[in-house]
Formats: sequence, C-alpha cells, structure tokens
Amino acid sequence: MSSRTKLRSMVLGGVLLVSSTAGSASAPAVTLEGVELRVFDRAKGTLVAVDEASDPYGMNVDAVLLVKVKGTYEGDKPLRLKLSASAPKEESEAGERGAWKTAQTRELHVLAEGGVTVVPFLLTYRCASTVKVVATLTGPGVKGTRTLDTAFPCAE
Repeated sequence: MSSRTKLRSMVLGGVLLVSSTAGSASAPAVTLEGVELRVFDRAKGTLVAVDEASDPYGMNVDAVLLVKVKGTYEGDKPLRLKLSASAPKEESEAGERGAWKTAQTRELHVLAEGGVTVVPFLLTYRCASTVKVVATLTGPGVKGTRTLDTAFPCAE
C-alpha cells in the first residue's frame, strides 16, 4: 500500500468519523416526561399539593402545571412547549359552572444540563370536576405530547 493510499484511507476514515458524530449530535434526544398539577397557595406563599391548600373552596390559590422535559437541547431554533387546559360545562350543588379553555406557549432555547427541565405554567384556578391538560413539545427533530386528566376540586 502506497503512502498516498494510506493517506486517502485515513482522510476518508476521519471524514466518516466526523460526519457520524455530527449526525448524532444534531439529533436531539428530548422527550416529555409528564405533567403534574400543584397549586400556589397565596396564604402560605408556597406551592402545595391540591389537597394541602389552605382554602378548600379553590379561593386564594392558582393552578400551577409543571411539565417535565427530559433531555438536552442547544439548537438554533427554540423548542416550543404548548400547554392547553379545558373543562366542560357542569352542574353541581353550588350551581352551574361554564365550560372553559386556555392555552399558553413557552419557548425553550436550552434545557437544563442535568437532563430534566421543569417548566411551570400558571393558570387561574376554576373549580371543575373534569380538567383535561395537554402538553405538546415541538421543534427541530422533536415532537411529543403528554396528557393529564385531573380535576380542580372545590368543597361544595
């Protein structure tokens, strides 16, 4: 084997190595891990579980939905995380509650180095026995959805 042939094989091997590592580095490994409901208790000034709120009637609290995103990302375009929540019209002993729907979008330019990023969404707490929450993550090479079927309970 001549020195020219050796040089060609080394260059070709180096190009293949660089292109294979570049290809794997550009493919983000990002997933939605889940959605969790908490409430911000204004009287306590802290996040608590729904059943730990100081007011059982849903007053003086805000809904906080925590979306967990797993993976690392440092792309040119940000990831888009959209959260929508809705509840149907319902009747209860306390009266009629109208249907409602809300949506928010956040842009994620980078994710936490540790591999798990928790993104909070703050919503008005509206009593409802059935609430459907949908989190959707989109971006270059990324698409995922997680749902949470929950309630925003209130004492009647």
